[in-house]
Amino acid sequence: MQYRLTKLSYFITLIRIQQWIKNLFVFLPMFFNKQFVSYDSLFQASIAFISFSFVASAIYCFNDIIDVEFDKSHKTKKNRPIASGVISKREAKICLSVCVVLGFLLSYFFSEFGLLWVLVSYFIINILYTLIFKQIIVLDVILIATSFVLRLLAGGVATSTELSHWIIIMVVLLALFLAFAKRRDELIIYLEEKVLVRKNINKYSLKFLDTTLKTLSLLIIILYLAYSFSPEIKMQFNSSYIWLTSIFVVLGLFRYNKLIKLRHSYVNPTKILLKDFPLQLIVAGWIISFYIIIYV
Repeated sequence: MQYRLTKLSYFITLIRIQQWIKNLFVFLPMFFNKQFVSYDSLFQASIAFISFSFVASAIYCFNDIIDVEFDKSHKTKKNRPIASGVISKREAKICLSVCVVLGFLLSYFFSEFGLLWVLVSYFIINILYTLIFKQIIVLDVILIATSFVLRLLAGGVATSTELSHWIIIMVVLLALFLAFAKRRDELIIYLEEKVLVRKNINKYSLKFLDTTLKTLSLLIIILYLAYSFSPEIKMQFNSSYIWLTSIFVVLGLFRYNKLIKLRHSYVNPTKILLKDFPLQLIVAGWIISFYIIIYV
């Protein structure tokens, strides 16, 4: 019994359940379309979330299978289930197959057919990313941003919600910011410890990443304010107070920029959000304030 529980914990580590938090983006289209109180929309968005999470976990399995030799020589990645040997490649391939089949079947039987095509697109793009594109600087980050747009599209298709250009632009900029922030930390690790966190990280420069992060931060703030004061948005939500939510956006960017300059931990967006209480308060404040403005 103990062996089975231990083995299960290794598989849970392999599929990176903590990363499922990224797939909460599928709920954004229905949230901004005032469908959050609709049980049918909640059900469809939940199906999209679970389906996307299984397919994303399949990609993590594939990545660890492909990178196993590199991971074995890495300071921390050597502890991953496949690299450490607690899960064999064969077991990982079975886990990959189960995850992708579950994701596809759930979307096929319980949601709009379009969701399946979004999942297939996400799967193919990320397979190509793992095999080829993650070695090409900047393009690797652009494809990460594309994956977040596909999460939005999955939520929109599942709940029959049209995506506005505003939400797509903001999510792309946010995804780029988070991805470049992660690259910056990986580069710092390489420069200070001579450890390659990823194979292409030595092709980036600190000046380029710092300039890019400052530019993206400024763009996010400017465009979010433009969104907040847009007549189109005021009419959509029947409110002139959307701009109040920009306070949390500015605070969130300042907090995150401060965190990425502190060399105390690996800058992983998921880990930061799950561990940094001030950032959690800021995100919660943004969600609650937006909910009150458009629903109450």
